[in-house]
Amino acid sequence: MTAKDRRRQELSLKEQFEVVIVLNEGAKAVLDRAFHVNLRAMDALVRSRRDGSALRGFAEVSSQMRHWSRDLYGELERLSLLTRDTVEGVSRLAKHGRRVRILQEALAQSSGAYGVEKALSGLVQRRDAEQQALRNKWGKVQLALEDLNQLALMACVLSRSAMIEASAGSRDQRARLGQVSREFSEDGEEVTRVIKMLLKHSHGGEQ
Repeated sequence: MTAKDRRRQELSLKEQFEVVIVLNEGAKAVLDRAFHVNLRAMDALVRSRRDGSALRGFAEVSSQMRHWSRDLYGELERLSLLTRDTVEGVSRLAKHGRRVRILQEALAQSSGAYGVEKALSGLVQRRDAEQQALRNKWGKVQLALEDLNQLALMACVLSRSAMIEASAGSRDQRARLGQVSREFSEDGEEVTRVIKMLLKHSHGGEQ
């Protein structure tokens, strides 16, 4: 491997670390949204049940939004575990890459000593295995993000349902619950925006 190739590989590993940082920061932003949705849905559920049977549909949608926020928590936890595993994979690959370079330099200086050559062959195989394992990890991260994206789109559907159900109430109820519905919609749109951004960045981790 030439010096140029080594720099390219080191840059690739650095970029993968940076992608993980972006994923973790984005997940924190989504988690914050999920927390607020859960609180808002809980409040809307209590209010709509208290306001009577006319708002039973809104209460049901609010309950679904609570379930949605819980599902979102679960998917974010899954993403967190996957990114942690990916960081460990990047670290292992970097370690094997350094060892391979050291043995390559040693082999060049020892004029093809058999012991060094055999050790190098074994390390190259392990490095290549780590590279493939890391590709698989990034594939799992991609799938987790796609699942999160589907969940984000569901929030937009639920917010529209909430707006429809809110229309069954009185004028005051429509005003109040309409605002809650709009906030649901804003949360869903923001989660969708962040997840799409994370999906775009995650492609940078695939090598």
